[in-house]
Amino acid sequence: MHLEPHSPRATTASGAPFLPLAFRFAASFGLAVLHLALPGEPSRQPTGETLYLAGLVAFFAESVWEASHSLSHQGHPFATPSLGWIRFNILLDILLVAFFISFQGVDQERFATVYIFPVLASAFYLHIPEIVGVGALSAIAHTATVLLFTSGQIPPFGHSGANLDLDTPQRTFILGFASLQIFATTLVVVLIRKHLETLRQTLSQSEAAVDVLSSLYRRVFESMFSGLITTDLEGRITSANPAAEIILKRSLVAGTELEQLDIVDLTLHGNLPKEQRFERSVISQDGQRRIVGGNVAPLRDAAGNQTGHLLLFQDLTELKALEERSRLTERLAAVGELSSELAHELRNPLASIMGCVQILKQGEHPPSMMQRVLAILHRESERVNDLVSGFLDFSKPRPVKLQPLWLPAFLDEAKASFEIDPRNEALPLRISRATEAWVQGDPVCAHQVIGNLLSNARKALRNHPDPLLQMTFRQEDDWVVAEVSDNGCGMEPEQLRSIFLPFSSGFDEGTGLGMSLVFQFVQRMGWVIHVESNLHQGTIIRLHIPILPPPVEPPT
Repeated sequence: MHLEPHSPRATTASGAPFLPLAFRFAASFGLAVLHLALPGEPSRQPTGETLYLAGLVAFFAESVWEASHSLSHQGHPFATPSLGWIRFNILLDILLVAFFISFQGVDQERFATVYIFPVLASAFYLHIPEIVGVGALSAIAHTATVLLFTSGQIPPFGHSGANLDLDTPQRTFILGFASLQIFATTLVVVLIRKHLETLRQTLSQSEAAVDVLSSLYRRVFESMFSGLITTDLEGRITSANPAAEIILKRSLVAGTELEQLDIVDLTLHGNLPKEQRFERSVISQDGQRRIVGGNVAPLRDAAGNQTGHLLLFQDLTELKALEERSRLTERLAAVGELSSELAHELRNPLASIMGCVQILKQGEHPPSMMQRVLAILHRESERVNDLVSGFLDFSKPRPVKLQPLWLPAFLDEAKASFEIDPRNEALPLRISRATEAWVQGDPVCAHQVIGNLLSNARKALRNHPDPLLQMTFRQEDDWVVAEVSDNGCGMEPEQLRSIFLPFSSGFDEGTGLGMSLVFQFVQRMGWVIHVESNLHQGTIIRLHIPILPPPVEPPT
């Protein structure tokens, strides 16, 4: 007889003992030991005692054989068998209970409670109709033994027989009480079983959803073109997708120290609450230099506690090469455009200079003519010099030396430079009280920025009946906001969009490089510039200047 593996209908957890067999094994052995160990009552000597012990030994022997067979085939003495063997074991348990009650006396209604064990055991292995059947079979078995022994249909056995002298009410009470216990237990077991089936169905649906999500995650994880690495708090790799191995050109085994890859220093990002960008040049195992860039972010559990790091990165080598080629192309195009603009700007003063030279070649001229020609030569030569100097400053700017600047003192110097210029004699400059703070900047570049802005404002106010030029200051967080405003000619939207381009000035005076240099210096000093302008209404230029802590030793 072969015990097949248990059916999928069984609901016990893996490794749990098969209850019907375990109950029969323990009950048959325990009852036999108790019967031999406890002295019998002299007044009630049972009949068939040898048969009772032989029956218990038979039940125990059958359970031992079944357990040994299960151990040899499934590695566990009480492994759950197939559905047919489950039903057979529950039937044997009912017979064992009926055999035990028959020997102890069918008039002892307290022993009928033992029928609960087969009913309870069936809840873990059978469906609801079969559980009801087990309860009904238990009630029938008990009713049959009571009626057959009390009616004398079965010869006396143990403490059961026709000599019990039970009248009809007593027999009815014994049968009714026992049946009530069995069916009440069956009802409870059915409700529990129904709840278990609902839970199992819900669990199966949840497992299916988890399997779908897990499969989707695995497909996404393996199909990504970006590298994905997770680490623990100590920087040891816990997982890596195939793209990460392809990008880094090496095998990424769990437990590998991230420091060996040299793509990101987690000590710089471990305490930051948000993701951070990184970019690193690495050398692969085959000696190739690659540029890797991406984000590193904290990896958290369901409670929000950080458990490691998440790295998402890409191979930027080809992209960086393309960007470099694009920058070179843009640089060459810009050089060509600037050269064309410079040639255009130089053509007019050179034409004037060549005309003056032709006049001088013609011989002697009146003194007034000579003075006029020499003045033109001087003016146009200065204009050429300014164009070349400005172009050199723009194309090859001087190094910027950032240092703390005391804002009030810096503004006093800028105001003095503005007022000493004879072109500004008729234009008053109003400066509000400057914020007393140390700001970041280069003294020369900062002075040129303010000077160029004020010079542009002066040009915009030319021929204005009521000119207004002012500078105001206020503090916003870690910035000083400086505003240079005028009520001059203003700019059209098209002029405003090209204000920082070289040679795009709308004024006749100057080289057209002033605002381009302003933008360049502002960027290099870490300042921020914003321009607002309306035609015939004026212009407002805002400078956001970083505030610095006071220096230990003020700069000279």
